Amino acid sequence: MTQEYFSDLNYSLGNEDTDMEVAIVNKLKPKKVFTIAGCGSRALPLLSCAPDELTCIDVAKPQLLITELRLKTLETLNYQDFMTFWGFSPYDKTDFSDRRKEMFQRLNLSSEAREYFSEYFSRVNWGSLLYEGKWEKTFSIMSKVVRLILGKHARKALEFDNLENQIDYYNNEFPRGKWKLILFALGNKSVFNALLYKGDFIKKNVPESHFDYYREAYDRLFTQGLVNESFFMHLCFQGKIINEHGNTVEADQETFHACQAALEGGCKVNILNQDLSTAAKNLEGQNIDYASLSDVPSYFSGDLEKNFMQEVRGMLSEGGVVVLRNYLREPEVDTSGYEEITLKFSEEIRSEKVQMYKVRIYQKVSD
Repeated sequence: MTQEYFSDLNYSLGNEDTDMEVAIVNKLKPKKVFTIAGCGSRALPLLSCAPDELTCIDVAKPQLLITELRLKTLETLNYQDFMTFWGFSPYDKTDFSDRRKEMFQRLNLSSEAREYFSEYFSRVNWGSLLYEGKWEKTFSIMSKVVRLILGKHARKALEFDNLENQIDYYNNEFPRGKWKLILFALGNKSVFNALLYKGDFIKKNVPESHFDYYREAYDRLFTQGLVNESFFMHLCFQGKIINEHGNTVEADQETFHACQAALEGGCKVNILNQDLSTAAKNLEGQNIDYASLSDVPSYFSGDLEKNFMQEVRGMLSEGGVVVLRNYLREPEVDTSGYEEITLKFSEEIRSEKVQMYKVRIYQKVSD
């Protein structure tokens, strides 16, 4: 991807349901965890399994800085202050700008992170950063179209606390024709390139059309779990999380305290400005037990696409696990030396609250 795409804050809330991977690591109990940083929200909740070491990498410096900011708020603040600082529901209903500024001053940040976010917070009058990423702003724009076309249904879809009732509503009352029109108009390469990717949108190789890919994903979201519990669906229909049911796993009190306990217990966190190949080479022989690669390999091509799993293999422990989220593109990759174990985690994948990714999970096996 081009340097332009990585030049500013792309993600601030996050585009993945990390709850899925929190459930996986709490089954596996890895001691060394490797992950793409994102904005920190996909990485830091993995501390809940109490690893000895968590290594976060990213090629985008702003994403590493916001990961550092998240880490320092997790280390320093209590749960209520953490929720207030980030502006999770219901703490987004009150203006906490003065309180946020006071908390920010207490954080032990690097000079680069302090300078970057001092300027950023000043720009937004010390409001929450939760929806400041380019990805989040894209969905804020798109949700306005959704609300205009769907009317009352853009909120009603988020009101169910019973899956059977929600499915009945989706099949018999939800305006499916208007919804398909929205997916056709917004769910395509040209729109995403114009609003977000600046020409770097994924080169699709899955057989489904863009329309069918998104239609099938939303069908799963409406029929496999409560829409009200999906932060992603909150963004799609309202442009933000409108109640605490939609909060991401980092805002879950039990997860927060488990992560904080891991840090207090001495877990080492590394935040590195490296690409996947460089990191895998530098960490060769380090016996990583769990590697979360996000959908990064969906953007690979050529030799990198073919060989990245072999590069990663060198840093894994025997039995080490790799989690891939494939988005519109299934990497054409050499997986020799691995066993696919995706089916062992089918319930966690089925319960995932974004459903835009085809999740694949592999385990390193003996030569």
